[in-house]
Amino acid sequence: SEQFENEHRVRHKDGSYRWVLMRGLAIRDAGGHAQRMAGSLTDISSRKTVEEQLARDALYDPLTGLPNRAFFTNLLERSVRRVRRRDEYKFALLFMDLDRFKLVNDSLGHETGDELLIGVAERLERCLRPGDVVARLSGDEFCILVDSIADARDAFHVAERVQEELKTPFVLHGHRIFASASIGIASSDDYTGDPENLLRDADTAMYRAKARGRARVEVFDKAMHARAMKVLELESDLRAALENGEFRLVYLPVVSLESGEIKGLEALIRWEHPERGLVPPAEFVPAAEETGVIMPLGLWVLEQACKQMAEWKNRFPEYDRLTVSVN
Repeated sequence: SEQFENEHRVRHKDGSYRWVLMRGLAIRDAGGHAQRMAGSLTDISSRKTVEEQLARDALYDPLTGLPNRAFFTNLLERSVRRVRRRDEYKFALLFMDLDRFKLVNDSLGHETGDELLIGVAERLERCLRPGDVVARLSGDEFCILVDSIADARDAFHVAERVQEELKTPFVLHGHRIFASASIGIASSDDYTGDPENLLRDADTAMYRAKARGRARVEVFDKAMHARAMKVLELESDLRAALENGEFRLVYLPVVSLESGEIKGLEALIRWEHPERGLVPPAEFVPAAEETGVIMPLGLWVLEQACKQMAEWKNRFPEYDRLTVSVN
């Protein structure tokens, strides 16, 4: 070859290492024989530092230094491949979400919130066994890959250590902040073909823990997935019901026991489902609260109740002081 080019490290006299780019060119005589080499040695340490930082940014969370979601997914895929090769190998995922983290951000500011996330990350790393990995997936969501377990109890013990670590308050900018986490566990025994499914299952278990009072640990089972699918379907039906005008209000009179006069009305919502008939609030209001549909539904109820009261007061002026309450 006429030219030579190579990147390598050399040790500096101060003991550090520098990256260099070496280039060389063979100088030949009239007969074509190589007589000597001419070349250069260039210090490219700065460029290498930038490249390494870019590579790190692609794999690690810049705030906590933990692996990010992309890197964690790669590690998860590696564990899944190991499950396929080795019958005795098992692992588990701990999906955790900090409870009331938004309150810290809103009351003490995002800088304090970031410091809390850094502190939580440090404590989570203390809970790991050799081979375990913790990652920050997004916001205040973390996930721990618990490697080489005998059964789900090993993962549960790690979750208990996490809860124990978080009992000690964080002191940030003079404030004592108590952090707790809702944790969902899914093991490779629940593996269904796609690594993302395990993340989804652990996430589902975490939401069950949050729904049952926060600061809890829940282990995924198949019934959770079925319930999650049912809630998703119900959310779709609720949104369609709003668009299609399937809700209606009924009014319960509030009567004075002294005079027997109607003093006001209470507006109660009902859902006239096209297939299931009249659905009572106890069946759909909890789902509306869980999925966020309660916000547009509540606005609709308030608007309809106000319109109805305005109409009745115009028709029956003797009831101009009538009130309505919306439950």
